[in-house]
Amino acid sequence: MDRIRVGIIGCGGIFRNLHSPYYHEPARRADIVAIADINEQSATEQAERFNADAYTDYRELLDRNDIDAVDVCVHPRPHLEITRAAAEAGKHILMEKPMCCNVAEGDEMVKAAEDAGVLLMVAYMMRFDPGYMKLKSLLEDGTLGTLQMAYSNQIGYFSPERHPWLFVKEESGGMLVEQAIHHLDLWLWLFGPATSVYGYTSHVPLGGTYPTADKAVENNAVLTVHFQNGGVGMMMKSWAAQVGHSGNGLVTSNGSASVIRNGVRWKTHDMDSAEEFTAPIPDDDSYRNIPEAQRNQRYWGIAAKGASIDHWLQCIAGEAEPTTHGQVGRDGIELAEATYRSSQSGVPISLPL
Repeated sequence: MDRIRVGIIGCGGIFRNLHSPYYHEPARRADIVAIADINEQSATEQAERFNADAYTDYRELLDRNDIDAVDVCVHPRPHLEITRAAAEAGKHILMEKPMCCNVAEGDEMVKAAEDAGVLLMVAYMMRFDPGYMKLKSLLEDGTLGTLQMAYSNQIGYFSPERHPWLFVKEESGGMLVEQAIHHLDLWLWLFGPATSVYGYTSHVPLGGTYPTADKAVENNAVLTVHFQNGGVGMMMKSWAAQVGHSGNGLVTSNGSASVIRNGVRWKTHDMDSAEEFTAPIPDDDSYRNIPEAQRNQRYWGIAAKGASIDHWLQCIAGEAEPTTHGQVGRDGIELAEATYRSSQSGVPISLPL
């Protein structure tokens, strides 16, 4: 297969740290031919690394006939606008998470791609994490039985000085949309569609560069999700906790499992002791384009993001069926939006909206 010609829109940290390594891989399915970023210096520096052209206006990149697809790595606010323009230009689209800020935007993005006959997908890397892939197989082959209870505990502190736009509702869509979306998507992938959600969100003023209450996102959330196939999930998420705590897992009809770094630990009622799967860092030529220490520390995060990009490119080439298409991206946002509605109304919200 000839390599697909890709344009990059946005070359900040998410591109440099997670997307860029894939495009340096000898086994990559695409070549970067152009990069656009509103920061001219950043666009030029990254373009030089790929022998590509640099732009400060992504529309100039979309005007090129020699670009087949775009990998979008900007923050969420312009995702709808970029999708409209890219679809009109006939470019396939990979959108960094979250796909959009709300359900209305998601619906419009899905329709724009369908009307233009282009492929819209989301770069959901955690579906390609070896631990979650193993957990998926344990559910599908019946080892764990049926879901009874899932939990996701993501309690910590996120400094508003680091990425100020994250904390502005209009820019990021909210904490659940911007960051918890990873686990909301995982739940829908692992356990199937949700039928209702009951949620509570709150905002703690943190001072400094933190936005005023009328503009700020929630920085605490608790939600309970009922799944169509049975079972309940509870998620706790905070950006305001000075003392952190985290953990993800589930209790099932046959036992239980917990997610560990690059793996999963599980025990069924008929097992004498728990089993554990941890994916080793492969001793091969993959991702040798990054420093050895970084490779040893972050291999599976980088490889999982690379796998999400590669899956998109396989789908463009007609070699695979999309598992992270635009409707999937929209459905995760729907679960977050239903949580916001529940918090506002004080009652459970039925799904679909």
